[in-house]
Amino acid sequence: MAATSVLIVGMICYAVLARYIFSSDFYGSEELIQMLAFWLYFMGAAQGSREKSQISADILTCYIKNETWRRLTVLTKDFLTAAICLLVTGWAIKFVIWGFVMKPQSPVFKLPMLIPHFAVALGFVLMSLYHVTYFVQGLMQLRNATGSSELVTARGEI
Repeated sequence: MAATSVLIVGMICYAVLARYIFSSDFYGSEELIQMLAFWLYFMGAAQGSREKSQISADILTCYIKNETWRRLTVLTKDFLTAAICLLVTGWAIKFVIWGFVMKPQSPVFKLPMLIPHFAVALGFVLMSLYHVTYFVQGLMQLRNATGSSELVTARGEI
């Protein structure tokens, strides 16, 4: 992510300098920047999934006082997130397969469009991997918490 960020900023600065200082043009810069941006965005999304730092609307868990119900709510959220990620991952993989068959190219430099397509697929594969892992971990935590009668009685939930 750091490398693509630096490259994108460098290319934009070079394009601005070329256009407004040297009265030249960095023809096709948008094409290269777009490809790098795909890698930056989707690897950033995977990193956000890994760190659990993506934006979420989990205000419901703030109002649920019962720990078991709170865990069930989080588990439901994790299940839905993993399921949607897996669905979109399937589509992204089909998108890459389509790219292998059709061999689309960028308009200026004739670069294979598999470069940004692969970023999308890899990003979703990583996000799915993380979210399925979080769902399984939540399932195990819920099983361990509900299976332990000592934990339940200590909290006064019986």
